[in-house]
Amino acid sequence: MDILKQVEEILREQDPQEKEYLLEALNQVLEYHRGLNDAEIVEAVQLLLPAALQEDDKRAREAFFDAMNTAAIHHDIERHVDWDILASSLSSLAKGDLEYALDLLGFSGQIRYLPILNEYTHDADPEIREWAEDAIKEVEYRVAHASSARKVG
Repeated sequence: MDILKQVEEILREQDPQEKEYLLEALNQVLEYHRGLNDAEIVEAVQLLLPAALQEDDKRAREAFFDAMNTAAIHHDIERHVDWDILASSLSSLAKGDLEYALDLLGFSGQIRYLPILNEYTHDADPEIREWAEDAIKEVEYRVAHASSARKVG
């Protein structure tokens, strides 16, 4: 599986429906194929992230976020991806995209995102507050388990 070729094809595609279809296919690969190269997946996510933030089509943008979320869940990449562009774009995201973004920042396991996530725990929308709280718990869990792994190893 050449993940980067798939991503390049997605980024070249102009038709939002075809782009969504290609992203769904990538999502399936990321979820079900084993033995994929994590370095290539990191590079792929780094290419998908700015494209997701620039995508005008709502369904295609959601497919971008879904693919990145799948990559973070099923592969050991989240700490190797620079999520700063996502963190700095949170205020411009629609609610549905914000859920994915907060999840991704949580999966990052990086404490530097805690102040940003904490801001969203005070949002007027209870769903957004819950997503932010879940993301904070995820960061804390990953930090604690990374520390435990270092002590054991």
